[in-house]
Amino acid sequence: MGLFDKVFGGAATAQANPFTTPQDAFFAVLYACMSADGNVDDEEITALVSLAQQKALYRGHDMVSIYRRVAPKVIQFGNRQEAVALAASQVPAELRPTLFANCVDFAASDGFVGTAEQALSLDPQQCMNIVEVIMIKNKG
Repeated sequence: MGLFDKVFGGAATAQANPFTTPQDAFFAVLYACMSADGNVDDEEITALVSLAQQKALYRGHDMVSIYRRVAPKVIQFGNRQEAVALAASQVPAELRPTLFANCVDFAASDGFVGTAEQALSLDPQQCMNIVEVIMIKNKG
């Protein structure tokens, strides 16, 4: 690594990650999980915005603005795994299990949950517990 890489490396890394706030990052992971199958309908978007509005993380934030800012960034990646990996690094550790549970709820049928689990660096047993609870919640 050269001198200029050391001096300017931090700024380049931060600039490369378009999800710079916990709010954007949390929303980006959820949106990536929900859109993993390539299809997001109005009902799913309404559910995502409604869920986010219930979180203390979003108090005082305009959800429409966050959606308009974050969704296109996630879509631009094309590869949802890359978007999740970048966004996950900006999600506070104490919110990662909550985020994973919401991802499971949104995306279990899309088969994208494993990527969120890995990117959020969660304990595998905790993930299994979350998956079991969500499966019970959604049964019937």
